[in-house]
Amino acid sequence: MIIETPPWLEDELPRLGVTTKPYHLMVGNPSAWHHCEGVVCHKRSTPQPPRSLVAINDDIRTSSPELLLYDLASYTDFDLIDLILVGYELCGTYVLDQSWDGMTNTDAPMTSAAKINRCLCRLVGMPGVARARAALSLVHDGSNSPMETILCMLFTLPRKLGGYGLGPVSLNHKMATATGPRWVDVAFTAAALGLEYKGAQAHSIERTKRDDRRQNKLVGSGMTIINVWYEDLVTPHLFEQLVADIFHAMGKRLRIRSASFSVRRALLMQKLMPAITRFGSLV
Repeated sequence: MIIETPPWLEDELPRLGVTTKPYHLMVGNPSAWHHCEGVVCHKRSTPQPPRSLVAINDDIRTSSPELLLYDLASYTDFDLIDLILVGYELCGTYVLDQSWDGMTNTDAPMTSAAKINRCLCRLVGMPGVARARAALSLVHDGSNSPMETILCMLFTLPRKLGGYGLGPVSLNHKMATATGPRWVDVAFTAAALGLEYKGAQAHSIERTKRDDRRQNKLVGSGMTIINVWYEDLVTPHLFEQLVADIFHAMGKRLRIRSASFSVRRALLMQKLMPAITRFGSLV
């Protein structure tokens, strides 16, 4: 017999922001929940790493940001690119939500790649750890928006995943200028090259002027800036030109793409395209 989800869960979880079913719960006695509708129970057989659970209230604990990447990597629902995207969000200053533009910026990141790695080190041998580490190795701290994450991934992911393998990279890189510090969205520090995401084509005149003045100060500090518009990412010939410009600015030779790389890049773009479409005209 299947019984209904306990009423307190139906009341409490939506109030806490859990809006989809099934509910995935880590419980002490899974057998007591086996036949609950809309509930999937999990029991961890090994001790929890220190500080890996966060108290929501007196009755409910949730995975810490450091443990979350491992939890998601333990299931096949999330592929490597999914896990990398989650990692950037956890280590960045934005949270995807149901607001009008799909995100909220935060004053500080929830965690960092180093903190997640320390948590994973305490879970050696557990299912999902290898996948979580593989994803984490490709995550960079400090992204301020989903589009900055996507831009960084397109150019820093290894070629085997469809990226261009460029680096080292620093997100929201702080630069000293004559009028005070400025931040570059995606900075390839060794090449003194910065990528500035400009959003949709239709900027207001005021914002365009402000962005141009900001860029002038960055250029005066020795950083070459390439502006990236939404159309540069979604229009094939413009994206090809963007790639060529970045490689030229970095003094790197752009290798002729093989057919297999073209397929991998197309798959990566297809994976990221929903996010590009969703956030491109707003961020």
